[in-house]
Amino acid sequence: MVLENVTKRFSNIIAVNDVSLKIEKQDFFTLLGPSGCGKTTTLRLIAGLEFPDEGNIYIAGKNVTMELPKNRNVAMVFQNYALYPHMTVRENIAYPLVVRKIPKREIDRKVAFVAQSLQISELLDRYPQQISGGQQQRVALARAVIQTPNVFLLDEPLSNLDAKLRIEARSFLKRLSMELGTSVIYVTHDQSEAMALSTKIAVMNQGRILQVGTPKEVYDKPMNTFVASFIGNPPMNIIDCLFVGTKCVLGDQIIDFSDLPLIDFPSKKAFIGIRPEHVTLDTKDGDLIGEIYVVEPLGFETIVTVSVNGKPLKVLVFEDVSFKSGDKIFVKFKRNKLHIFDENGVRIRRRDE
Repeated sequence: MVLENVTKRFSNIIAVNDVSLKIEKQDFFTLLGPSGCGKTTTLRLIAGLEFPDEGNIYIAGKNVTMELPKNRNVAMVFQNYALYPHMTVRENIAYPLVVRKIPKREIDRKVAFVAQSLQISELLDRYPQQISGGQQQRVALARAVIQTPNVFLLDEPLSNLDAKLRIEARSFLKRLSMELGTSVIYVTHDQSEAMALSTKIAVMNQGRILQVGTPKEVYDKPMNTFVASFIGNPPMNIIDCLFVGTKCVLGDQIIDFSDLPLIDFPSKKAFIGIRPEHVTLDTKDGDLIGEIYVVEPLGFETIVTVSVNGKPLKVLVFEDVSFKSGDKIFVKFKRNKLHIFDENGVRIRRRDE
């Protein structure tokens, strides 16, 4: 599936701005970004629920830019599942085939097979209001799967589930997509979901695609400070500083990066980025000195917030800590995990990349 320079406007607002994407068969492709970034509008353009002002959309090699949804052979699962309350689970699942006038015997066979695959066979004679949110989600997925579409479109289908059920549903979705072998386009603002599920992620902001890559590529080599700080939990620390040669000046503190190879250092204001798990704490020596602001134990990990020159810096520690608020502490950065961004927030590539 291909989007080619697609733009969508609502009055004077550009919701989707010159978006181009190529989604391969068997991709679990996630559109990730904050509310209002254009990801759901992009999904609706693919589904045919909206039409672009510019650009083209191709599904299975066919230009479907101005085609109605029924001619696109896509299946969409909405955030609220959109089940018909007056129909049983069986009737909800069968509905797309009934509309296409598929023979009843064929419909019954497919409904039974899909319901068994999704472990909802015992629910077929119940109504949506008689089953749980997680079961409703599976019914909505069953209604999508039964159509054997070219593309599955999922618009935040897990957002209405509680935390435990969401993790279970996430595993189920990933397994289902692998078994079906059909392209999935998934919309979410939850970066943990995107990292866990996707083969590819497109990070969006203000209608634009900022970066496309595998979860590892987007996490390890963010193209700019927006992507860097949006991906990760806790997100990457972004610290503004002034570069003088290989030295980074932060107020009255200086870090010497002369041991950082293959980097063309900026000669003005810039940013350094480091993920919380790539920062270590020391009582004797380090790159910067700060003060413990707060310690948050989370079981298998602890988030320590250090105040450096009055600004917070997050550190992820995988062991018990004895620090308390107000303690002086040194922080040290893992050099091979450190990023430098220019004054516009664009990551400066190493010369060997």
